[in-house]
Formats: sequence, structure tokens, C-alpha cells
Amino acid sequence: MKIVCATDFTPRGQAAAQVAVDLARRTKGWVELVHVMKPGTVDILALAADALVLESEVRASVEARLARECDRLSTADIPVTFHVCEGDVETSVLRRAREIAADLVVAGTHGRSALRRLLLGSVGEGLASGSDRPILIVPPGVDGLGSGNGAARTLSITVALDGRTTGSGAISFVRDLRGHVACDVTFLRLYWAMEEFLRLGLTGPRDLFEPDAEVVADLERALRLEVGVLPGTGRTSFVVNPAWGEPSVQILDFARGRSDDLVIVGAESRHGVDRLSHPAVAERIAHEASQIPVVFAPRHEQQVLTTAAPAIFTVLAPTDLSPVGNRAVPYAYAMVSSQGGVVELCHVHERILGAPAYAYEQPEGKLTDAERARIEAALRALIPSDAKQRGITTHVTVIDGGRAGDAIVQAAERLVVDAVVLASHGKGGALKSLLGSVSHAVMEMSRRPVLIIPSPRP
Repeated sequence: MKIVCATDFTPRGQAAAQVAVDLARRTKGWVELVHVMKPGTVDILALAADALVLESEVRASVEARLARECDRLSTADIPVTFHVCEGDVETSVLRRAREIAADLVVAGTHGRSALRRLLLGSVGEGLASGSDRPILIVPPGVDGLGSGNGAARTLSITVALDGRTTGSGAISFVRDLRGHVACDVTFLRLYWAMEEFLRLGLTGPRDLFEPDAEVVADLERALRLEVGVLPGTGRTSFVVNPAWGEPSVQILDFARGRSDDLVIVGAESRHGVDRLSHPAVAERIAHEASQIPVVFAPRHEQQVLTTAAPAIFTVLAPTDLSPVGNRAVPYAYAMVSSQGGVVELCHVHERILGAPAYAYEQPEGKLTDAERARIEAALRALIPSDAKQRGITTHVTVIDGGRAGDAIVQAAERLVVDAVVLASHGKGGALKSLLGSVSHAVMEMSRRPVLIIPSPRP
């Protein structure tokens, strides 16, 4: 692993260099120390008669200090070199990292108070928010990575994800790291309870502060699909917890409680008003981190183009059990007939639920056991006779309560289907404005592909 480490000769800069060397030792890489001379220094020297001589002497002094630092850090198997440049610190360090195609940039942060940080800024935090490659921030309380010799034990790592595309960089970085060194990796997914209850259409009463079994099962399944199989050696685990308060504090407390060696998060890049109204979690972690190094991994912007057709194995087929609504069911089976799969036959018994639905019992208008059995029997009667022979499994679901459009979209999330197939009743004009359109609502709200089967024209 090629590592660029920014240094200013302070104790925090020396700690960052030690972490960089420890990581290079584990990954069989090398380190380049980069020191940036600010332009202001040269401007002041230019006022003197011997400006060029003085500037040369300053540069020589910096290079001598860097050479001594390289001698202190380098070993037979870990080469440490140096580079001196001039300009803005963050811009210069990132430019040098691009020039040598570094895999990682390491920098220390001084842990200033909030006021001093506002006035003076922090090079480490600035790098984390503006880099095109992973940045490792070394906060106060950290003098090395792992054990004293940097390679004695398996690293313990927390990777914080939030379900957005910003996490792709964090997953990619930990995959690369696991390819070099043994790591026990825990993927932490925090969720907002009310948001997930609404997304999945869960009814109450439910505890907002404790992990909800249905939410955990859904998000953990998504996590495992997103992460895939990690290379190398070490344990891989998944933790899904409700988030309350500031997520950055919860992430750091989780990692410190486990005595982790490293936290990895996806870097965010909001701008303008959006940045002010939605403060980035990664930015807050950079402000508040102490006693544990943090890697900020930017999202991959390149889109991988592929001509491969997406696989469809699970299809949700909702129907109101009318002749028109039932027309969608054969199309659901046709979509998975070539390779086999699962069809989720679904019926929504519409009734008004108290709001929020996850906070109350909802007995009014509830289906009786006999009514539910009748609906399930009607759904099973729609299953093609040769479905099993074609390798198609059918699940029958009756959703008791809520608006049909909302309930269908929520069922698609709970069941993690690849597509939704439903029929349109073809209502139009004033009738549509009065009654609405379930198919239209599903198309508007669904995160998954939707196939609409139109009603036959007379």
C-alpha cells in the first residue's frame, strides 16, 4: 500500500507518521512523508537582501529534519522517503498523492476546541472533506496502529454504513485492506426507527429505542448483499442498531467500547445550503474523533457499464382479487419461469390505521380468522398448476390495514423483491381524481422496478 503522510514535525505529525509506517508494515507497502512550506514564509523572506539564500537555507533545514525522521521510521522492509513542496497544505498534499498514485493519505489532527477549529481550521479535517482518495485521520490519544510493533495481532475495525452510496468507498477500502492484512471487521448500520417502521409498514406498538427484530432482519440482509464476501482472513460481523442523538457520537462510542484499531466511514460531499441544513456525519466524526484513527473513504464516482440483464428471482404480485386485478398474476409467474424463483402473491385489506401505525394497536376493522382464510384461499387459487414444475415457489400474504398503494410499496421493501407486477384498472378523468390510482401510487413511491399490466380496452 502506497501511503502519503503529511507532517509538520509536531507530536501529532509524528504520531501520524508512526501510524502510516505501522500500516505500511502490515500491508508490505511504503511511506512518503510530505511537508508543505507555506507561500507566506517565502514572501516574508523576499523582503531581505539575501532572500534566495535564506529560502535555500530554510528548505535545506526542512529536508534535513525530514531525512532524520525517515531514518527514525524506516526499516529494512519499510522504506520511508520524503518530499517537500510549497503552497496550500491540503491542495499540495492531495496533489502529491495523485502524482505518485498513493492508496492512502495519513494526517494528524490537533483536536482543537470548537472555537479554535472554527477560526484556524484543521488540515486533517480539510483533507477528509475534499479528497479523491481515502484519508486516515490520526487524532489525539493515538500514537500507533494496533500493538507496539504494528504487526502483532489482527486488526479490529468498525465500518459504519448508512445505506447510501457514500458507503461504497468504505466497503471498497476495507476489502483492499483485508486483502493485505488479517482484520476482524464489524459493519455497523444505524437506522432511524420511525423512518424504517414507515418504510416497512410495521404496525405497533413498537419500541423506538431497542433494535426491532423485523427492521434488523431487513437491514442485515441488505448489508450482507451490499458487502458480499470479504477477501483475506478475519471475522466478519454485522450489527444493526437504532440511532438516537448524534450518529457520529454513537459510531465512535461503539468503536471505542470494542477497543477497535480503526473506524472506516464514507466521506460525504454536500455543498452550500444542503451542507448547512444536513451536516455530514463524516465531518462530525472528524471533529469529535479521539483515541481512535478514522479512515474517510470517498464514494466511487465511476459508473461501471454493463450489458448484463439484471436477474429477477422474486416478484411481488398484488391483486384486489377482481378479474382485472388478477390479470397481473400470470405475468409475475412468466417473469421467473425461465430460471425459477419466488412469486409473492399479495392482497391488501384496506382500512384506516391510527397514525403513526407503529405506535398503536389497530383492532378496528381487523380481519377475522375466517375472512383471512377465505382471502388466502382465493390467492392460492390463482397459482398456475405447473408453477412447482417450473421451479417457482409461491408465498401468500394478506396485509390487514393501510392504503393499498402504501402497503404494496412497503411489502416490496419487507420482502426484498426484484420487481412488482400489478394491473391497472384504467380509471381516468374525474373518477381517477376521486378514487386515485393504486398502480400510479406504486410507480411514484417504489424503489424497485414496477410492471403495469393495462386493462383490456373494449
